[in-house]
Amino acid sequence: MKKIFRMAAFMLALGSMTAGFTSCGEDDETEDIAEVIETSALKIKANTNGTITFVGDVSSNAKIKTFQLVDQSGSVVYDFVASNDQVKEKLKDIAEDGTVTKEKVFSLKDITSDSIAVDLYTLNIKTKKASTSVSLGEVLEYTIGTKESSTASYLSVINNKSYNMDAAKAADVVGTIEVIAEGSTSVEGVKRASEAINGDINSKCGKVALFDKDGKAVASGAITAGGVIITESGCICKIQEIGATDASSYDAKFKGITIKSVSGLTVEVPSNITYSK
Repeated sequence: MKKIFRMAAFMLALGSMTAGFTSCGEDDETEDIAEVIETSALKIKANTNGTITFVGDVSSNAKIKTFQLVDQSGSVVYDFVASNDQVKEKLKDIAEDGTVTKEKVFSLKDITSDSIAVDLYTLNIKTKKASTSVSLGEVLEYTIGTKESSTASYLSVINNKSYNMDAAKAADVVGTIEVIAEGSTSVEGVKRASEAINGDINSKCGKVALFDKDGKAVASGAITAGGVIITESGCICKIQEIGATDASSYDAKFKGITIKSVSGLTVEVPSNITYSK
């Protein structure tokens, strides 16, 4: 009887050791799995009031701790964890400890922000041990001038270029000219190229919609700093500055935040905007 008891005790101890070893191995395997964040199908959609909306797909094998759009100063403009119902509901199903798995525990498509002003943004996403950042937009500068300028009065936002009249009338350029300078002795703003006096330009210009700094559509006339240009060809530009290059010049520096389709980011412009032409 004593021998049987000793054998049972030995087998129980051996079983405990085996179970403990297996558990330890699983923990080690879990710890070795790298945390991964994947983004895809990122879009910036232009809205009919001159604002934009961010849309994208995000997946991760760990709980997402930070998911934000921040502006140039680092201020949070939109917090998906705090404000987006899709994200909030999904995160409820994931353990707070953020245990890493081989499967994508967080996976959502078409996550959409609120409408936000056109600006330079960075998309920041973080788990406990991983992070990713995506820049949205860039700052571009052009020289643009009044009708007295010999340098540049015509602007193609989609091509990032400005032209004088002769260059703007070239066959390979004219269809991309979207806006022209407004002003006689100094540049006061920009208006649709369809308002150009030259028939070669106004009849073949690129289609565009303009919004003032308050988001109101501008049917005719110029917009200035704070205004937004949306081209039918798929470009969004917010004017930051229009200022004379020097007191005696007819030219001005045009500086704007431009968002275009690039690798990993698509710009979508709505068909229900009233474009020029």
